[in-house]
Amino acid sequence: MGITITKTGKALPSKIVNNEEMAALVDTNHDWIVERTGIHQRHVAVKETNLDLAMQSAEDALKGVDRTTVDLVVFSTITPDRLVPCMGSLLKRDLGLSQAVAFDLNAACSGFIFGIWTAEALMRTNGYRKALVVGAECLTRITNWEDRGTCVLFGDGAGTALLENKENEPGILSSFIKSYDDPKEVLACGMVYPKTPFDMEEEKIPMHITMSGTQVFKFAVNAIGEVMQEAIKRAGLTYKDMDYFVPHQANMRIIQAAAQKTGQPLDKFQISIKDTGNVSSASVPMALHDLMMTGKVKKGHKIMLMGFGGGLSAGAVIYQV
Repeated sequence: MGITITKTGKALPSKIVNNEEMAALVDTNHDWIVERTGIHQRHVAVKETNLDLAMQSAEDALKGVDRTTVDLVVFSTITPDRLVPCMGSLLKRDLGLSQAVAFDLNAACSGFIFGIWTAEALMRTNGYRKALVVGAECLTRITNWEDRGTCVLFGDGAGTALLENKENEPGILSSFIKSYDDPKEVLACGMVYPKTPFDMEEEKIPMHITMSGTQVFKFAVNAIGEVMQEAIKRAGLTYKDMDYFVPHQANMRIIQAAAQKTGQPLDKFQISIKDTGNVSSASVPMALHDLMMTGKVKKGHKIMLMGFGGGLSAGAVIYQV
């Protein structure tokens, strides 16, 4: 039984904020941002909700698909529109997926990889025919727009992959995920709840992403190398067997480090960060959609998806088209 990704979708908010506009908010400039991150612009959800973006990307992936055959929705996000109903349930309802089981998953920037890993396991054990794995984020909701070290990095968007159970195709060849402890909370975001009548605290900590850039960079470079190597080992392949790599779009330097570690040319790595920035769990499915839209991917090609992020967490999935 092969579980494989057959279709993809992507959605971005209409508002674009370029580096020159960021320079009007904090002490930075276009060249500084590009040199350190590779980012030229990002999309910011002003009118769109997380669900709006998820719906658009999912509709893209569901074109021509009988919706009664979709049995599962795994929705990865750290910026839901609400807590209850969960985003997966809202998406299932609005897409008319009457047969689907739906739930949310939070693994930060590794969320889409964790979602693929989870969906594959549930499809194998329950005989599910099709599954939607969605990564959708409105990271600008939790961005500190006064912190130049983080506000230049993040954007909003959504990506979706349709997984299908195809007995005669190899599909997913291997997967490996890992959770790492983060005792110093080098990458974190708090949660602010309304005060109760019994709350004696005068001030709440702002709900913003905080990040120790140097430590996170070191973690990311090491973790992506570890999960890629383990996925390759489990599949019984070599890096040369891979046709394309689709990494989390966090920082251009991290992508370059991954190419150097594996000894593979950078042109085998899908790079979408220039126009979107870091969109957490949405970045891998959006980049995968970008790759599929190039027309370069052919039947039989092998693709590795890689993610890393808060938790700390990391993972990789290899599948054959």
